[in-house]
Amino acid sequence: MLEVGYLHIDNPIAVISSHNKPDYNDAAGLLLLDGFDLDEVPLEEMQACLETISQKGTGAFGLSATCSRDEPLLEAARLASRNLCLLDLRLSKIRDPIRLLELIPLLKRCGVTLSLRIRPEDLSNALLEKLNESELDIIHLDLRGLNGAGPKMVKKAKDSRGPVIMALADIGEFEDARNLLVMGADVVSMRGADPEFAQWLSGALQEYDSLSGWCNAPKHICAGGDLRGLAFCCPPVKNCPVLGALKKAGMSPDEFIQKKLSFAKGTPLEKGEGTCFGSLVWCCKKSKQCYLRDAALARIGLSGKEYMELKKKLAEELLS
Repeated sequence: MLEVGYLHIDNPIAVISSHNKPDYNDAAGLLLLDGFDLDEVPLEEMQACLETISQKGTGAFGLSATCSRDEPLLEAARLASRNLCLLDLRLSKIRDPIRLLELIPLLKRCGVTLSLRIRPEDLSNALLEKLNESELDIIHLDLRGLNGAGPKMVKKAKDSRGPVIMALADIGEFEDARNLLVMGADVVSMRGADPEFAQWLSGALQEYDSLSGWCNAPKHICAGGDLRGLAFCCPPVKNCPVLGALKKAGMSPDEFIQKKLSFAKGTPLEKGEGTCFGSLVWCCKKSKQCYLRDAALARIGLSGKEYMELKKKLAEELLS
């Protein structure tokens, strides 16, 4: 479902568990063992945890670490790289942005897939820009306690078009996770979640993806969605939010039109007789009711899932 570095994450739920008492939740797409303060925990303990995980045969997994010194973190990066697991860097002892930005390339030279866990208040616009320019693989946003503000933070990070977004949040039901996904989160992480709930949520999102074709499909731009929502926009023929989104994306209206038409050529999206603009490339999200779009899909035998899969590829092309 998601390839990042050497990690294959087969569903968008990550479970964060204490390394002292790990919860081996096979249903989650990613198991992240937390609490490795390498000023206090020896690397041998990290190695022992990795060996235990390997014996359990779990899927994608990672280690979350911090340290006041660089060398233990570099050793952890080498260890994570050899075991093909994620290294999730926590900022608790790395408060200096200059040190952080110098440390990221050093860690990446170890061959590791690297995540940075960070609170929104620590993520200034200047730092976000620098992180987007770095080799960082994942920005792990810690949104706990932010309640309704979390999705807006995810959208801001997504629209910056940088690394993969993982969102750590207080998730109590399906819609909590989905609200983060539709605003641009690629993975939703949970700490201290009930194992049965985590397993149910992982399964529900896998099923949703298999049925919908795009698990974290964005909202429409006019409904406040992130820039991926340009895949659902009409041609910019009137004053509407698409113009602001195009400016943010660094794309002129003419370039947007040509990119869409070029992508659609030779694909089912090129068709769409009877729709508002004569082509499915301009049509809206499948979850929005539209009898014109649905009639066009039926005429060419294109399922809703196939339609959304093409829209996902279109979004990737528009923002590449």
